[in-house]
Amino acid sequence: MAKNIFLLFFSVFFIVACEKIPSKELVLFDFESESVFDEFHWKCRTLFSLSDDHAVQGKKSLKLELYPSSYPGLSPALKHHDWRGYQALFFEVYNPSPEMVSLVLRIDDKKDALEFSDRYNKSLKLLSGANKMKIPLDSLKTSGTERPLELKNIYRFMVFMSQPDKKYVLYLDYFRLVPLEDV
Repeated sequence: MAKNIFLLFFSVFFIVACEKIPSKELVLFDFESESVFDEFHWKCRTLFSLSDDHAVQGKKSLKLELYPSSYPGLSPALKHHDWRGYQALFFEVYNPSPEMVSLVLRIDDKKDALEFSDRYNKSLKLLSGANKMKIPLDSLKTSGTERPLELKNIYRFMVFMSQPDKKYVLYLDYFRLVPLEDV
């Protein structure tokens, strides 16, 4: 009997110890230093700057100016590609415009996800003022086949507008992954 209890305890301990379960949130981008600009893929018709306005975490936010063009936006280089063990992606967007604005979130789990149908795409409706965005990771499915994204291989992540007809300004802050127990 004692041997069975020991084996049960050891098995549970071994399984739990081998699981990669983060104990705290993982901040992807907080925009507190200009060094974050080194992680961006720069595109024409998009301007980035740090701002003291509309910061949610810390003292700075990212002021994003999007000019009329095909797909102006933010395409940072990810340092953390394994999103397993987290429950949701959170970030904050402040829309200073009195009108609702549509922003697109794109997440790829393959380097060559060139087709719309082979990546996660979500249109985000931003009301005027502060918007708290929460994207449950179990909702990350490709737009075409509904294939769940491989969370261990998140390759690319983008936030952009689709063909804006005028200049828009948005303030982004505090992109983070939140573990299971914190949501």
